[in-house]
Amino acid sequence: MSARRLLAVLALALFVVIPAEAQRRRAVRSNPGNPPSNGSCHTFGLVQAGTKASYLTTAQGGDVTFTITWISDTPTQTKTTQKVLSQGTTTDVETVLDGEIVGTLRALKHLNVKGSTTVPILGKLTTETDITFIPSLASGPAAGWCVGNTWTVAPVTEQILIKSPQGTIPSTVTTVASTGEVLAVGESITVGGGTFNTVKYRGAIVSGTSVQTAITWVSMQHNIVVRQDTIDAAGTVTSVTKLTSLQ
Repeated sequence: MSARRLLAVLALALFVVIPAEAQRRRAVRSNPGNPPSNGSCHTFGLVQAGTKASYLTTAQGGDVTFTITWISDTPTQTKTTQKVLSQGTTTDVETVLDGEIVGTLRALKHLNVKGSTTVPILGKLTTETDITFIPSLASGPAAGWCVGNTWTVAPVTEQILIKSPQGTIPSTVTTVASTGEVLAVGESITVGGGTFNTVKYRGAIVSGTSVQTAITWVSMQHNIVVRQDTIDAAGTVTSVTKLTSLQ
């Protein structure tokens, strides 16, 4: 698997983190701030096993289409498979996310991504990326998502182990801090996959020492991403991901 496709697969895995981790323990109290009115909060459920969502990402580097199937979603672990088509190459991906509650925030403590691509002559090539976050990487409120809620994502150390046909490569990366905010609850949005009432929030996609703002809409009913826009430091939208179908 090329470095470009590996980065795309890892970005896809992180794309799954927010909705899949959205509700881990209903008994955990969060800090809801001061919501402006009744009905401005929402508590997500878990993603139903067998849910299949297809997406199209448009970006300057080329379009990517992918389908995510949720194998299981529990209070501590989420398993999915993905089929990713990028630059004419199809990659089959298996992802395991391990999460936990840290104070009033939910967090990702471990991520394993295994991607397999069939290459002419060489056959099936598999690359496995295993990341442990120390401490766990905060990804949003543990319970209710309320308009105006904000959270801080502290820097963490990523212990990364990449296994590929070329060998095993360990590395350690320290991420940079970022913040998040719930922008709206109940916002209706229409994409190719339908019309959904959503929670809209501003977060960040963190990769090592770089961070990119992301505006995300998550279906309140299905707990899956409906749309995500990534934005650079100049305020320019660099990529748009939209749900194209849901089963």
